[in-house]
Amino acid sequence: CLWEDQKVWTSTSTLGQPGSMKVHRLDGITGAVEASVDLPAVDIGSWGAYGGAVDGANDFWLSTHGSASPPSLTRVRYADLSVQTWPAPPGVATYGMTVDAKGRPWVAGYAGGVARFSPDTETWDVVPTVTGLGMQADGEGRVWVGTNPNPGVTAIDTDTLAVLQVIPLQASVTKGISIDFFGNVWVVSMDTKAYRVDPDTQTVDI
Repeated sequence: CLWEDQKVWTSTSTLGQPGSMKVHRLDGITGAVEASVDLPAVDIGSWGAYGGAVDGANDFWLSTHGSASPPSLTRVRYADLSVQTWPAPPGVATYGMTVDAKGRPWVAGYAGGVARFSPDTETWDVVPTVTGLGMQADGEGRVWVGTNPNPGVTAIDTDTLAVLQVIPLQASVTKGISIDFFGNVWVVSMDTKAYRVDPDTQTVDI
């Protein structure tokens, strides 16, 4: 595969300064800022943007930390840099986020559950039984969540919202989640460890 003309999206804010959030699109080769978009209507809470992902249309999605009032999900379109923001479901204290293969953003809540957003209908579906921090969608129709207060990883079916697997980890607090080329789920904790989890065998390497 050959990737050409790739971009990098990021967001900045000045903590303690309401209305200061910006989104920047950078050239993937040179790092030059190609475009910047102000998001004055997005409440930055304590930390500003706290998760970001790009969908199949190259649009950028970001979620704010649960301390925002309200926590929210924002899309910046690649084509025209137009902006649209939606509040998170009531009670969901947003943290990490991902976008699944069908272009649906997900947010992990450290309280209130995990939620999937449908851009076509602009509606949320919530899995109230799972709370966590980091999350990422894999290539098998699952979203993996670093679950807390019972540290581990939980797989949720991206279509049915059914909980498919719960794999506990001997960790303090599970945080960031990433899926590698082989489908392993990688987790970092609040201490000094990283965990590689094989979803098929449930083998855990530390």
